[in-house]
Amino acid sequence: MKKNFVFAAAITVLAMAFTVSAQKAPADFSGTWNLDTAKGSLGPQGAMIKSQTLTIKQEGNKLTVATKTERNPPPADAAGGGRPGGGMGGGMGAPAGDQTYMLDGKEVSVDQPGPGGMTIPVKTTGKWDGSKAVINTSRTMTGQDGAAMTTTTKITYELGADGKTLTVVRDSESPRGKNSTTSVYTKG
Repeated sequence: MKKNFVFAAAITVLAMAFTVSAQKAPADFSGTWNLDTAKGSLGPQGAMIKSQTLTIKQEGNKLTVATKTERNPPPADAAGGGRPGGGMGGGMGAPAGDQTYMLDGKEVSVDQPGPGGMTIPVKTTGKWDGSKAVINTSRTMTGQDGAAMTTTTKITYELGADGKTLTVVRDSESPRGKNSTTSVYTKG
């Protein structure tokens, strides 16, 4: 009986050790990342992007992403000299400037500046999914007709096996419909 107990305990310890080693540790996304415009699926906004650099700082569950985007000049036939799609941000749905995300699963609410001096309430929840960072945001603003418009976005950051490729998948849904982009960055 004692022999069976020792054997069962040894098997349990081995199974627990295997389970722990099989779980992927959170990735470290820290560094400077340059968009490879030839890869991924950037959608119509991709044509507007000449270059984009992400500078990521990661401290535990705190992820700070600074986005710098250089745009191509608008086409000569663009109506009013504007850019297709309008909107704000760093391109392909990425906010301009620095964004800080907490990857602890707790919701964070902030007010971000919006068009015409208005503020847009934004709720963000970030968490780890194995080695991937998954960030969900919800933005609600008032449209010109006075109706509330909510946009939800799921952003997934994933390092390639070589540690030199970062893939960012952005899935958004708004009253205008659904949009998905995949941006591929190389470490620079």
